[in-house]
Amino acid sequence: MRTFERAACALLCTALLGASPAPQPRPSYGPVPNNAQTGVVRRYLDALRDARYDDAFALLTDDERAYFGSAAWFKSVFEADGVVLKSASVAGARGDDRGRVYFVRERIGFVDHADDARHEIEAIVPIGILPERGALHVKDPGKPYRAFASAATTDVSGLRATVKKVDFFPDRIDVVITFTNVGDNFVTVLPYGKSVLRDDRGGVYRILATKNWNVTDKRLYEGMRLAPNSRYTGSLAFSAARLGDVKRTWSLTLAPALREGADEPFELTVQIAPGA
Repeated sequence: MRTFERAACALLCTALLGASPAPQPRPSYGPVPNNAQTGVVRRYLDALRDARYDDAFALLTDDERAYFGSAAWFKSVFEADGVVLKSASVAGARGDDRGRVYFVRERIGFVDHADDARHEIEAIVPIGILPERGALHVKDPGKPYRAFASAATTDVSGLRATVKKVDFFPDRIDVVITFTNVGDNFVTVLPYGKSVLRDDRGGVYRILATKNWNVTDKRLYEGMRLAPNSRYTGSLAFSAARLGDVKRTWSLTLAPALREGADEPFELTVQIAPGA
């Protein structure tokens, strides 16, 4: 679930469908007004549900449209995770005519990159409505400004690394990776040692190794020991300013890794095709 939540960001997940979580107190939201603000929220949700991303993009605030850059980049954030809005209902709202936050209960279909299978999740999503230039616009923050799915892979010394997705944020690039041990004995993966991301224009992006576990993958940070025929999907973040053009070829070097019984560690380099 971690990889999808990073893409969807502002989701407040309530329950996995089919699971039976312990009962929780229902959050208290304000009433939903019957006004123009509510109408804009519903138009936005209808556009997302129908995959009319151009229409949804046009409803965003000026800052949000500038953030994504284009309707195509906005659309890419949903496509990278195979997101489909199955249903949406407004559960409540808070605010006034100067600005209102709506709490939307959504059922979302998506591809979990950990198992490459489709799943569904139910979540409460906050969506803002603000007046701007004489009209009402949507504030839907927290997402990367661009993303693309990938199947780039490499295999060294029985350790396979597959890049599943790349997310672009204003201050970093997140890379979702599956490590698979196809060898005959244990292998330890320590990517926070010497991993680096490069592009074909000379850009070099260093790994972010903070103890902010929303950005740093704690299990990979501490070292991942993989048994034979096991795998782990996580993400690595690399420091980067916002890129005006992300359509470039990427080279991701992952190091070090150490095979049990081997004398020396090794590294893997994955060549990632450019995003559209």
